[in-house]
Amino acid sequence: MSEEKLPRKQVSGYITGMIPLTIIIGVFRLGYIKFFFDSLGLNEVLFIIGMTIFMVINMLNDPLIGQWQDNTDVKKWGSRRIVYIKWFSPLLVIVFAFMWFPWSTDAATPMGQFVMFLHFLITISIFDTLSNIVTMAWMALLPDMTSNLGERTKINFLGSILALFASFAVITVPTMVDNLEFFQMFNIVVAIISYICYVLVVKLSKESPEYQGDRSPPLWTAIKQTMKSKSFMMFVGFNFFKTMIASIQLSYVFLFLIIIGPENIGLYFLIVIIVGWSSNILCMRLRKKFGFKKLLLRFTIIQFVGGFIFFFLVLIPAISTPAIWIGLVFSAFFGGAGVFGVIMQTLPIDEDEVKYGSRREGMFYGINALFTKPTESIGPIIVTIVLALTGYVAGSTVQTESAIFGIIFVFYFIVNIFVALSLIFVHYFPLEGEKLQELEAQLQELHQKKRDNLQQE
Repeated sequence: MSEEKLPRKQVSGYITGMIPLTIIIGVFRLGYIKFFFDSLGLNEVLFIIGMTIFMVINMLNDPLIGQWQDNTDVKKWGSRRIVYIKWFSPLLVIVFAFMWFPWSTDAATPMGQFVMFLHFLITISIFDTLSNIVTMAWMALLPDMTSNLGERTKINFLGSILALFASFAVITVPTMVDNLEFFQMFNIVVAIISYICYVLVVKLSKESPEYQGDRSPPLWTAIKQTMKSKSFMMFVGFNFFKTMIASIQLSYVFLFLIIIGPENIGLYFLIVIIVGWSSNILCMRLRKKFGFKKLLLRFTIIQFVGGFIFFFLVLIPAISTPAIWIGLVFSAFFGGAGVFGVIMQTLPIDEDEVKYGSRREGMFYGINALFTKPTESIGPIIVTIVLALTGYVAGSTVQTESAIFGIIFVFYFIVNIFVALSLIFVHYFPLEGEKLQELEAQLQELHQKKRDNLQQE
């Protein structure tokens, strides 16, 4: 598809939003379980109850947020997406900064546990809702700005470069949580930096004018139309398991550090980021020759097969340490085709626009979240059960052989099962080859008609 490239200023404004997404969400995912469960000592049962309630809240608010944003009155508010970043980002950073100030540190009494539970449930629920409003609006800007798959992938990759550097600010979060005063001050600084970035996004980003009059149908109709899309539901299935994997790998880094040693946290993230980044570049260069779907399938199959081999190698004491590090490099490299997730995510929205005439990013992101956000609770619940069954001692750097096996089982066996399940949905994703080329041509024609109609008004 031939389409003019976006101005550098606009691209810069958009990708700046990756910085707060990386550092705020990064601190939250790396720190909240360590903070509430491991450091403050929230009871396992209350933790699971809280995660279950949070899962329901997390599921239901996203479609409503998506429908709300898709039907924004542009004449009244001036934009469909940017207005939400402008007004809700200040609330988001404030809630984030104050989340880490304990309401109770008394883990020994029922009342102390109850107050701690309320702090846990209320703050993560409010934070998640505000984060969804801001992040959903920011994500919806990209497919609004360009229909070109290469441009979308490139912009997403440029954002990942910013994320690479931003992530260095948060990689030590699992080791700093126990130093509470420093951790609190650190998060206040993170909140300030994040807000400055959101201001830049608002000032430099620009929405495409041809979508300003687009509207979503009534809520139930919009939900049914969205869920009838085979391509979208295949993406949802794929993303369900990818999000499950991320919820485990990020939230439980502090467990992996027990195996590799906390002094190696920097090396761990360097491998994950730099090897993964290199693989992203390779996959983007190979996309035109092989197609994104074929690359994603091949890389993920190799990642799955190799993952099971490394599971058994890590259990052999004589070679456990080198197997862990080689396995980390292997997984990071063959997971690099995940860069095409943005294509799988945005193509169903393009297909829907061609079919119904309006862009509805908000509803698509909302329904995606309806199915995938529960994984942010399901993943930790699964891990918590495994830890309880294998005798993990919260807050201790010294664990029994049984507990160490439980950690290895989580990271090398359970995660790999989810990798395999994600493959099924990639295989059945329908938009490829001639069908994809036809969609791109129809989309370009539709956008030109919208621009022509806008000029005639």
